[in-house]
Amino acid sequence: MNSGNVSTAREALMAELLQDADVLVRRFEQADEALAGRIEKATTDAAGKAFLTARLNFESVIDKNADKLTDAGRHAAAQIGNQLNSGAAQMVAANAAFERKMWRFVLLLVLFALVAGTAGGFIGAKLAGA
Repeated sequence: MNSGNVSTAREALMAELLQDADVLVRRFEQADEALAGRIEKATTDAAGKAFLTARLNFESVIDKNADKLTDAGRHAAAQIGNQLNSGAAQMVAANAAFERKMWRFVLLLVLFALVAGTAGGFIGAKLAGA
């Protein structure tokens, strides 16, 4: 009987050991499930925060560059306006100079026509016998 008690004690110890191992496996599975859920939630939160940070940085870059682009456009428009005004002033000055030259030319033509008319009348009078 002694050997029967030993074998029963061994079986009892083995059964208890298997139960402890089974409890450890269940706890490990529960920890694994909980850890998987936490990892998934942490990954989702981190991705959301990274996306939000990237979006805010992108928007701030757009705002900064929009101001620079607007300033550059205003500067370019001012330069174009200055060049147009300068060109218009040159055209007005050239037009005024051309107008003075035109009046001189018209006066010269009138004087030439007067001289030609006088000379033609004098020659015509001489040919007519007067």
